[in-house]
Amino acid sequence: MRPRLPVAYVELLEKGAFPGQIDPWAEAGRYFHQIHAGMIGYLLEQIQNPLQQLGYFAGRETSLTITERSKPDIFVERSSETPIVGFQLDYSTAAESIQAISGLALESAAMGQEAIFIDEMDTGRLITVVELISPRNKTSPQEILEYQNRRWRLLGNGVNFVEIDLTRSLTRLMDAILMKTYPYHVLVYLPGKIPQLIGIELAESLPRIALPLETDVIPVDLQPAYTRAYEVAGIAAQIRDHQHYNDAHLPFPTTLTSTQRQQIRMSVDAWQAALKRLLEHKAE
Repeated sequence: MRPRLPVAYVELLEKGAFPGQIDPWAEAGRYFHQIHAGMIGYLLEQIQNPLQQLGYFAGRETSLTITERSKPDIFVERSSETPIVGFQLDYSTAAESIQAISGLALESAAMGQEAIFIDEMDTGRLITVVELISPRNKTSPQEILEYQNRRWRLLGNGVNFVEIDLTRSLTRLMDAILMKTYPYHVLVYLPGKIPQLIGIELAESLPRIALPLETDVIPVDLQPAYTRAYEVAGIAAQIRDHQHYNDAHLPFPTTLTSTQRQQIRMSVDAWQAALKRLLEHKAE
């Protein structure tokens, strides 16, 4: 029988070298694709009950033609028992009321897949779309243009649009100077309003954001969804087993300063040393 590894070792391996943060090596497509799929499920699990309390429900599929054959991550519809009201949402005030970050207004923005869709239950009218961006969303100029055009068509139809980009690629799906100062971001678009940018720094935990509906918002905690997806998929163990925790396999290296690269390498080295000590202690 194969000997069991110490519980402390397995727990540390699962958490990886960047607990409570984004693992920079996990931004590579083969790993991020796994996180992406899991994170959508955990976000859906997180928002389902609060949405139902407000008369909405969430799911992964929608039949709306407005999606243009693009498979959604999650859609949310309004219950037929809940009256429909006009769009009246002061996003910044609503975000503050649930202790969420509302972001900065991108007044100079030049507005040009998987998604979460929020619809009205009785009419099928789309309320909000959430896009969790993958590296593959930013590889082809044609795909980028189609994404940007789709975003504008949705906004033109009165749909809220939330973009979550957790990869450091120099390519951004929106042109604004302030965007270039943050490695990660969340963008919140409300029809007819200036986009709100929530910038996220390297080695910073993902924030709580306010998911806009019609006249309400609900809190969405991004870090727990990322962490759970990362740990359940065993991403840190995969990267370590593939011997990819090195400079040669670090995605988007030019987006990091030499100091930042040194810091993340030190985090990996300290984690690997701690794992080794746990195994050596077991062998004694």
